[in-house]
Amino acid sequence: MSKAIVVYFSRGDEEYEVGVVNPGNTEILAKEIVRLTGADEFKIVPEVAYPENYMECIDLATEERNAGARPQYVGEVDLAEYDTVYLGYPIWWGDLPMVVYTFIEKYDFAGKTVVPFNTHEGSGNSGTYETLARLMPGAKLVGGGFNMPGHVARTEEGARRVEEWLRGMEA
Repeated sequence: MSKAIVVYFSRGDEEYEVGVVNPGNTEILAKEIVRLTGADEFKIVPEVAYPENYMECIDLATEERNAGARPQYVGEVDLAEYDTVYLGYPIWWGDLPMVVYTFIEKYDFAGKTVVPFNTHEGSGNSGTYETLARLMPGAKLVGGGFNMPGHVARTEEGARRVEEWLRGMEA
């Protein structure tokens, strides 16, 4: 029997075009996927929290990206137990958040089905699905990826789109 987990990074606090939110937009999608699939979940929580202020967060995330930083996160998950990994993240300045790279580089995804999803405010997936394919040799990326504007994730329309996407993958 196949076993699935939803692994995601999401930041609440002040967000672009959305205001101050908690939970974050990606977390809303992740929780909906958990609800609809019955998958387990693991939230990637950085050891050092990102600033609550949006502009300060931008500055730090830009520094991390430019330095190729790999921020540490709290907790562990045994991915060996799972056949399917739903992987969720926001797009941060055209890329995966660096803490997501930390997670990906720690595990071997060979033989796993990986289903990426992300939130954004206008940048789609920014080529991150291709990045994941490169970083996860031997993994089977499915579902074509799923991306949604963060402000839509917070609505009933967002929940409906997640459900339609998941149903479409079953077909």
